[in-house]
Amino acid sequence: MAHAIEAPASTTAEGQTSHTLDQTAGLAKLREPFPKAQINPLPKITCGKCSKSPMKECDNHRKGKCRECDNWITSAHMHLDYVGHAELTNRLLDADLLWDWEPLAVDDAGLPKFDGFGGLWIRLTVCGHTRLGYGDSQGKSGPNAVKEAIGDALRNAAMRFGAALDLWAKSDLREAQAEHPKTAEEDSAPTRVEQQPKVTLAEFKDKVTRVWGNLDGTRQNLLEAEKAGLADEVVPVGDEGTPTRLRELLENRIAELEAEKRGQRSAA
Repeated sequence: MAHAIEAPASTTAEGQTSHTLDQTAGLAKLREPFPKAQINPLPKITCGKCSKSPMKECDNHRKGKCRECDNWITSAHMHLDYVGHAELTNRLLDADLLWDWEPLAVDDAGLPKFDGFGGLWIRLTVCGHTRLGYGDSQGKSGPNAVKEAIGDALRNAAMRFGAALDLWAKSDLREAQAEHPKTAEEDSAPTRVEQQPKVTLAEFKDKVTRVWGNLDGTRQNLLEAEKAGLADEVVPVGDEGTPTRLRELLENRIAELEAEKRGQRSAA
């Protein structure tokens, strides 16, 4: 079995470097916001049953082609904004043409050493300064797992320099909500929140109306409707008052807002 040994420290890890004329400008370049066209949607499953199922779907949610992230995934998912490996690499080159990274540890063969969780610790050096980063393969296997872990570690380390920090900050809460989704059985257990007065259908309809034009708000309303047991309630829709389940109404509205968002990205 290969043993982990510490990788040698980078020769560019400390102090001023001869190739960097203006470190301040280079480091400031990393903190510039990314254009909308370079920001991609990363799907996160929000249903506990779907998460734990081998097929990643449950009786209430089925897999389908997502029109926003283009993945074949359960309908019970949300999207987090992130910047891909290519876009981040381009930004690193803009900041420092001679940026570099190295694994924190290597095995006996001199290859990057992954930890027991399949994760990889790295050192990222930009403009003569070094930050640590950690990445994993997001459940992938084989060569793709290695590439995914490296890309994830680079994004994590670059965030320590401020790269895409606004996206990380905006996504932290939403990711935390999706990180530990509950099962239907867990949701049925009495909690302090559930002991509070339940929202009525009329009150919830007012809430839906208030954020009708907001994508994140409408997604949150769908999750809350499921949890409150209102998703299968029938409401009149349109001038003719067509009976429609609340779940279907919200899912259709989410699809419309996602299409509008994609159109805005294309225009940009």
